[in-house]
Amino acid sequence: MREFTMVLERYPEVPLFLSLAVGYVVGKLRFRGFGIGTTASVLLAGMAFGQLGLPVPPILKSVGFALFAFCIGYQVGPQFFGSLRKEGMNYLAISLVVAVVGLGTALALGKVFGFDRGTTAGLFAGAMTQSAAIGTAEGAVDSLAISSAAKRLLVDHIAASYAITYLFGVVGVVVFFKFLPRLLRVDLKAEAAQLEERMGGQRAESKRPELFAWSAQVGLRAFAATGADVIGKTVGELEFALRFPARGAVYHIRRGAALLPATPETVVQAGDILVVGGKHAGLVRAAELIGREVDISGVTSMLGEAVAVHVLNPAVIGRTLGDLGRLPGARGIFLSRMTRQGHPLPLLEETVIAKCDVMHVVGAQEDVERAVKALGYAERASAVTDLVMVAVGCLVGTLLGMIVIPVGGIPVTLGTGGGVLLAGLICGWLRSVRPMFGRIPDAGQWLLNELGLSLFVACIGLTSGKAAIAALQTAGMSIFAAGVILALAPVVAGALIGRYVLKMNPILLLGALSGARVIPQAMLAMQEDAESATPALGFAAPYAFANVLLTVMGSIIINLM
Repeated sequence: MREFTMVLERYPEVPLFLSLAVGYVVGKLRFRGFGIGTTASVLLAGMAFGQLGLPVPPILKSVGFALFAFCIGYQVGPQFFGSLRKEGMNYLAISLVVAVVGLGTALALGKVFGFDRGTTAGLFAGAMTQSAAIGTAEGAVDSLAISSAAKRLLVDHIAASYAITYLFGVVGVVVFFKFLPRLLRVDLKAEAAQLEERMGGQRAESKRPELFAWSAQVGLRAFAATGADVIGKTVGELEFALRFPARGAVYHIRRGAALLPATPETVVQAGDILVVGGKHAGLVRAAELIGREVDISGVTSMLGEAVAVHVLNPAVIGRTLGDLGRLPGARGIFLSRMTRQGHPLPLLEETVIAKCDVMHVVGAQEDVERAVKALGYAERASAVTDLVMVAVGCLVGTLLGMIVIPVGGIPVTLGTGGGVLLAGLICGWLRSVRPMFGRIPDAGQWLLNELGLSLFVACIGLTSGKAAIAALQTAGMSIFAAGVILALAPVVAGALIGRYVLKMNPILLLGALSGARVIPQAMLAMQEDAESATPALGFAAPYAFANVLLTVMGSIIINLM
């Protein structure tokens, strides 16, 4: 055992990687659909190995948190700045209510239970499931005019209270969200159905985002013009008839040996073979209108393209999908999927397009390229990450975090965490304005986010393990009880204000509350219960606001307690 400990002391990367490995294995375990998650499990694994009192280079923790904070800012930057408009005011209000009530509740609980400022900050970070608040709290502790031993004790207490409260902050709040519609006297399925009907959609058999109906996909077929209702009509008139039950487009006409481009003014003649694209429901209608289907391979060989496009064009932002579909330039273009911050959105007539929504468009290559120019920027497949932007962003953010401004005799600073978060927000926004640089693919974002946060919490566990266990033994139950109150109070306050003061639609309100509490699991639970993707419409903007507001609360608590 002594030799093993000596190896761990000599090579600190060994316990660090052990903490990551064990934490991720435990974090994947589920009991009846619930688990503690990788963040809490990595922290607990680090605390377990931390009982050996092993030294960990502090730079690992700083670098890990910087990468995590930058990536969070980069992800939510476009939505954060884009939602600071009239249509985002309700969502901003909900985010402010949740953050302010959370802050006030944490400070009050800290006074009632006699917690020190480190315990209170960790309580907030865990119960509100905002791990980034640990970093800003630690940065604020470093700026306090107290001894090194006192600072170390506060940091240890942050880790301990975070570990105690995080599990209920996730699992308990998700369960509470399952009961929240009943407390608000809301029929989730009925409200979702009404919202979809108002937005011009039709209920589908399954609303789970990972499932889809094969019959709703886009296809390309050829039909011989034999129907009396089509011969002598223009392509434009035919395509208008194909709008119900689904849109269709005529791409080419084979007339004798010639392959002609189909324009809305082209008149269909007897014997023409029409190449029609669209969703399968519309292609069935095409067979009824045009005539018998023929083998398309003998007619044409068309190059199709499917591209994910980031919406950046101001002329498109704020319009509905129905408005977009009725534009002349939408002819021949089909939308297969649309996401916002990675979450699928319902494809309804009244779904409003926001900046940096990702639209997955399908169609003929020339039509898709035309759509890309009209919408924004095509995200072509690539695994390359712009590490220059990541490095410069973290550098500038660190420098911003060094700035100290005295307010009422109290030194106020963003700290490294807040500074890097701000730099990430700016870089994410700049990327949305000038998408030709600063790319971080989805896989790269996941890696920076997960690895940065895991390194950070593993280092906290390894360095604070012994003191954290002591804190658990002395004040564990009181911290847990305070965490339950803090986890639920902001949700209840936000629900009441959103429902009875702001008069928000209950589906959008529940989505907004899950975003303001930065719990995507709660939003997914709402989608499952509602059998609808509509809760995602209210999730994105509050999620962006909350990631900023809740992160800086760690520093505020340290300075106010």
